[in-house]
Amino acid sequence: MRTIIKGRWFILAIWLIATVVLTVIQPDVNAILRDQGQEGTSKDSPSVLANDILKKMDTTIGTDNLIVFYDKDKISKQDMEQIGDAVNSLKDSSSELGITNMIDPFNMPEAKSSLVSEDGTTLMVSYKLDKKDREIDEIQPLFEEKLDKVPVEYYLSGEDFINNDYLKATQAGVEKSAALTVIFILVVLIVAFRSVVTPLVSLLAVAFSYLTSMGIAAQLIDKAGFPITSLTQMLLVLILFGLGTDYNILLFNRFKEELSRGHSVDDSIVKTYKTAGKTIAYSILTVFIAFLALVFSESPIYQSGVVVVIGVTLLLLEILTLTPFVMKVLGKKLFWPSKNVGGHKENKFWGKASSLGVKHPIIITMIILLIIGPMVIFHEEKLNFDTVGELGNKYPSSKAINLVSEHFGKGQSMPATVVIESKKALDNNESLAVIDDITERLKGMKGIKQVSSVTQPLGDRIDDFYVSGQMGTVTDGLSQTQNGVDTISAGMKEASERLGSADFSQVSEMVDGTAKLQDGVTALANGLKQIQSGIDDGSSNPQTISNGLTSIETNLSEMGGGVSMLAENYGKMQAGFKEMGTHYQGAAKALLGVKETLSLMQSMVADLGNSYSDLTNDEHYVGLKQTLDTLSSSLGDITPEGINQLNEQYNAATAGFGTANKSLAEISNGLDKLAGGLKQLKQGLGEASSGIGTIVTNMNSVNAGLGQMKSGQKQLAEGLNGFSAFGDQLSDVNGGLEGISDGIGQTNGYLTQLNKNESFFIPEEALTNDEFKGSLDAFMSKDRKITKMTVILNDDPYSNEALQTIDKMNETISTGLKGTVLSGAEYGTAGSSATTRDMNDILSRDLSKTTVIVIAGVLLVLFFVIRSFWTPIFITASLVGAYYAAMFVVNSIFIDLLGYAGLSSFVPFFSFIIIVSLGVDYSIFLMMRFKEYPDLPPKEAIVMASKHIGGVIISAVIILGGTFATLTPAGIVLLTELAIAVITGLIVLCFILLPIFLPALIALPEALSGLFSSKKGKNKEIEKKAV
Repeated sequence: MRTIIKGRWFILAIWLIATVVLTVIQPDVNAILRDQGQEGTSKDSPSVLANDILKKMDTTIGTDNLIVFYDKDKISKQDMEQIGDAVNSLKDSSSELGITNMIDPFNMPEAKSSLVSEDGTTLMVSYKLDKKDREIDEIQPLFEEKLDKVPVEYYLSGEDFINNDYLKATQAGVEKSAALTVIFILVVLIVAFRSVVTPLVSLLAVAFSYLTSMGIAAQLIDKAGFPITSLTQMLLVLILFGLGTDYNILLFNRFKEELSRGHSVDDSIVKTYKTAGKTIAYSILTVFIAFLALVFSESPIYQSGVVVVIGVTLLLLEILTLTPFVMKVLGKKLFWPSKNVGGHKENKFWGKASSLGVKHPIIITMIILLIIGPMVIFHEEKLNFDTVGELGNKYPSSKAINLVSEHFGKGQSMPATVVIESKKALDNNESLAVIDDITERLKGMKGIKQVSSVTQPLGDRIDDFYVSGQMGTVTDGLSQTQNGVDTISAGMKEASERLGSADFSQVSEMVDGTAKLQDGVTALANGLKQIQSGIDDGSSNPQTISNGLTSIETNLSEMGGGVSMLAENYGKMQAGFKEMGTHYQGAAKALLGVKETLSLMQSMVADLGNSYSDLTNDEHYVGLKQTLDTLSSSLGDITPEGINQLNEQYNAATAGFGTANKSLAEISNGLDKLAGGLKQLKQGLGEASSGIGTIVTNMNSVNAGLGQMKSGQKQLAEGLNGFSAFGDQLSDVNGGLEGISDGIGQTNGYLTQLNKNESFFIPEEALTNDEFKGSLDAFMSKDRKITKMTVILNDDPYSNEALQTIDKMNETISTGLKGTVLSGAEYGTAGSSATTRDMNDILSRDLSKTTVIVIAGVLLVLFFVIRSFWTPIFITASLVGAYYAAMFVVNSIFIDLLGYAGLSSFVPFFSFIIIVSLGVDYSIFLMMRFKEYPDLPPKEAIVMASKHIGGVIISAVIILGGTFATLTPAGIVLLTELAIAVITGLIVLCFILLPIFLPALIALPEALSGLFSSKKGKNKEIEKKAV
């Protein structure tokens, strides 16, 4: 120390140069923080991995942000048009503003329902913002210029704007806190030391350590990627100015005490550092260990607290080098204008409190344990990660989110995003079925409002993509097909029956009868020719001729009746044939249609078998397939060419009927003329020759007609014989159709059961459909190996309910992927809730892990300093008790009274670190003074130490408590909760645990020993009396 005193000016020069250089070259940590943001989770957290996958999927540069338009009455149509114009203006300037991927209800009407609230008061526009190395404060005026003419309220929000507002708030809080801290410390030190110089010197000395440590930390943040948060600078200000002032109070009081004893300045400095200096070194060591333990934490935010290690190291260096310079240079003038150079007065409160503790150690210990014990046992840690909630409605970005939460739902403002990454493309039926199954599982979870995915882009099922919907269409089609088959079968049956009932053998008989008739007419004509010849040569008897003519007339009359009957039968037969022709033509067309339908049905049945392997084992399905194959084979000969040939036969038969009818008409006409000729012949045999000639001529006509009729009948017989074979085919086909109908009915029954199957199956043609391609583009990466799902929660994204939902979501996704084609895929959940959930896990682990490390480090230091076993344990128990008491008070105020969902996420952790590290300082202050009375019994020594150091500790607590109290005007919930927690812990330590509980614990072993020895003595006396 004397060497330091001698080289004091050189030391001052080094401090000045280091402070100036580090301050001048110091990077702007706030700019770094705005640019990089603050990471709340480690790089291997599920939400971070999910975000990394999302970045692969969306290569667009920028962060997600939004504009919220609001009118409390309702956005009118005219206002909506002006908003649309402003939005289009932003789009037109997208390259200048750095806007990409803008989604608005004006250019994307299909998104209107999700962007305009149901009450019509709120409208959202989302977009990605590429800052292009610009600050948000530079970008915001550009947006405001474009939105200047919008007639409703509007707010810029999203990731960038919220972070910017939060950093502004915390930075303003730090600046305000720093200013208030300086003022507060000045006031307290002026009152404590009755001096103007002491406060200024103390603050100036601490300022050196703060500026240099901040300069070094800034270089590490900028060059080495040292973690940084909005709390980094604040922690450094609070710890250095608070602790630095406390240490200076301890040093200056001891320095005054040594001066009052008549020592020289140099000797007073040396003695001060031998006693108080050693105390400060041990105290700083505990703070060093406590904050160094943050290296082992997972959270970058907690790791950023390691900057305090740099701060307290330089603070120790400043106390060991620069403060002695001040003491040497100023001497007694350090306390000017106060002339009282006496040490710190004894503190009556601490003296009486410690005396009470050592006099009644058992009772005091039990009372305090009964008070603090339940606080420890029933402590419940509820954390709140709502950064937006901490800002309230004072900032535009937070007000926008609150409006969205109010009018769209709490989960709408910050949805969660599920991502799945596979090594193979996902745009196939098997993978899409797994994705859809997970979508349905998530939709069925409690706490989830809506899930949108590649298979359900609007959050609702597409029925055509499910077996149930497709089977409904198939079963309807099969039912219609069965009805059609039944109709065809009935028609075929009728046609077959008609063709089968037609006695085409009579046509042959008619041919034979007509031939005989023709022979008779020929013979008759020949006979008449002979009569004519006889008359001409006079060889025949007139009476005989007359009798013969009468007989011929009778035969002709009978022949005419036969011809008339034949014509009538031909007419009936022709009408029946025409009716048969109608059925035949319908059956022919139906058969061709059946054949074509069979081909389609065979293809459909084959596709069903390929798509649903269970069908191949179903007997009805197998029977249907075999029936279709058999019928298709049987109809192989029925072709359009065959039908055309049959049509030719039908036409030939129709022509035969025409020829026969014409011939019959000619025969009938000839017979009529023949009858007329006979009549003339009977009237005048004289004219017999000419009459007979007429008859013979007509008989020839009759004979020619009979010849034509015979030819037509033969043609008709041939055609009808073809139809007889066709009728047999119709009968066979009809049997096959009845089999098909039965098979379709049975298969339809099975498929009706499949109609209840909710499995996903997208038809092949739908995969290449433009509309579905849009869904693939929106929810999958370009290489189709990554897909995402957007999940809207029912609860506040930062609530415990939302965090539990995220846990269940991850479990559901894992279960949904297991045992599928995507079992090896990577997956994760991104978004505010997922990040919060990961942070909650990390912070809980960090608190548990760091608590053990800090307590172990503190115990080691205390064991080394105090050289006792129980006292370090008692002190550590007191520190832990102070922390739980602080948490009980803060929980009661903010959760129970004010209704907050939980404490700000960082409060428990930093409260523990600060309370323990500062509390152990005061404990070391007390125990180092305790060790100065080695000749006194422990109970007397602790009372004496409490009297002398109590005032210093109270002053230190007031200064440190006041320093943290300066955080409350910042208006940020986190800082207010932290301030109240630390102040409460310090008060409990300063006025209960250290002055009463610790002395009671020190006296407890002796009290317990005396209690048991007293009982033992009484028992011996009773035994003696009994003897």
